[in-house]
Amino acid sequence: MKGDYFMYTGNAYPHKNLSRLIVAMVILNEKKTIKLKISSSRSVFTDRLQKIITENNAQKYVELLGYVPDDKIKTLYKNSIAFVFPTLAEGFGLPPMEAINSGTLAVVSNIPVLKEVYEDSVLYFDTMDTNSIVKALQNVLKISNEDRDKMIKKSQKFLKKYSWQKMAKETLNIYESV
Repeated sequence: MKGDYFMYTGNAYPHKNLSRLIVAMVILNEKKTIKLKISSSRSVFTDRLQKIITENNAQKYVELLGYVPDDKIKTLYKNSIAFVFPTLAEGFGLPPMEAINSGTLAVVSNIPVLKEVYEDSVLYFDTMDTNSIVKALQNVLKISNEDRDKMIKKSQKFLKKYSWQKMAKETLNIYESV
């Protein structure tokens, strides 16, 4: 096993569904102490998130890190048990890619856009069901180090199909054809 924590990076807007993730962490910690580290710039939304943490007595399990620079976030990803992305809506969903490319598993909500982007390279849960989130996190905790490494390598290989350079060339080709 890597570290003793799951990781989330991104803003704390309500559609990111962090309140359900916090409740899931409280349930998960009834049996084993595992933390959730949240990297999110300070805002009115992180202030609200702090209230949710307090209301659910999750202070022992959930740590708000504030802004973390890119060089340090990669280390946090790599040393985490997995990156968790409980979002209700996304345009594309880049944070799981960053986490996978840094060397960790991604466990994400089963919304259509993420299923389209990530196919079978990540683990999914029902984002509306706290128990589904708990079960997904419990399943990740049961994965052997060998299987974990295989899954990460498979995910990293899959994500090579996406590249900023390829996207820029394809966009340029479309503009030129018009």
